Amino acid sequence: MIGTIVKELIGLFVDDELLAAAILCVVGFISVLTLSGVAPAWLAGLLLTLALPIALSASVLRSARRATRSE
Repeated sequence: MIGTIVKELIGLFVDDELLAAAILCVVGFISVLTLSGVAPAWLAGLLLTLALPIALSASVLRSARRATRSE
C-alpha cells in the first residue's frame, strides 16, 4: 500500500525515466565543468540552453516512435 503510493508520487514527477536521467547527467556534467573552472559561467549557460532542449526532443521522438509501434 505505502509502496504503491510512493511509486505514484514519484511517477507524478518522473514520467519518463530516461529524460530525467538525461537532465541529471547534463546538469551534473556542466556543473562539474563550471565548478572546476574548466568552463566559464556563460559557456555553462550556453551548454544548458543547447543540451536540455536536445534531451527533451530526443525523449519526444522516442515516445512518438513507441506510440507508432504499438498501434
